[in-house]
Amino acid sequence: MKKILLVLALVIAGLVVPAPAAPAAPKHTVTYDRYSLMVDGERVLLQAAEFHYFRLPSPDLWRDILEKEKAAGFNAVSVYFSWAFHSPAPGKYDFTGVRDVDRLLRIAEETGLYVIARPGPYINAETTGGGFPAWLKTVPGRARSSAPGYTAAYHDWLAHLNPILARHQVTRGGSVLLYNVENEYAVNTDAVYMQDLQDTARAAGIDVPITTNNCCDAGSWSSTWGWARGGADPGRRRLPAILRLRQRGDGVGAVGRRGDREGA
Repeated sequence: MKKILLVLALVIAGLVVPAPAAPAAPKHTVTYDRYSLMVDGERVLLQAAEFHYFRLPSPDLWRDILEKEKAAGFNAVSVYFSWAFHSPAPGKYDFTGVRDVDRLLRIAEETGLYVIARPGPYINAETTGGGFPAWLKTVPGRARSSAPGYTAAYHDWLAHLNPILARHQVTRGGSVLLYNVENEYAVNTDAVYMQDLQDTARAAGIDVPITTNNCCDAGSWSSTWGWARGGADPGRRRLPAILRLRQRGDGVGAVGRRGDREGA
């Protein structure tokens, strides 16, 4: 008690100066136009490698892999987040040890890699059940739809994961540059479901552009999103491939390549 009083007295007397607060992480803006993403107004050409942390359950090796990808010339890494890997039973989640994605995202930041976060809920990734937990089979209603049972289940998953992703966004000084909803959504599509995934992300504080990746020319859900065209090949009057960016409100959609050609 005497020591505490002495310190307080010295502080009041100006003889002891409290340590300054740690500087806040620099914040950035992420925008885009028909040509590219931009960070703080500077164009960024993403060249992303892939990294599946659930296939390397040894966090001590994560940095080695990410550093090798950085050394190979990549400036970003695409990361699926597996619902099944984190949830062994309804309402139970584990983000510790080999499942510590907060640690993974910190390593990406320290390595200097942007992250394309891909939380699904369905990820495919050639995993059993596309990353769905086995217990989801007991939930009433069709998966990958706006069925109430499935909606409640994936809301719980994203309620655990989204806050982690949100605090690691580039806009907060982190590494998450894009947020990808769903994966190759092509069969029995549901526009309400896709919109809810966007709305759920925004409500959780996700403010970087939201994307999805196309498959098989599926478009039955995409009528609710507008179109923007990009991906021009410099020096040519025709576009060998169209980089499609769907935009609706504050969400940017998907990024896929088409084999069709368009006149200039």
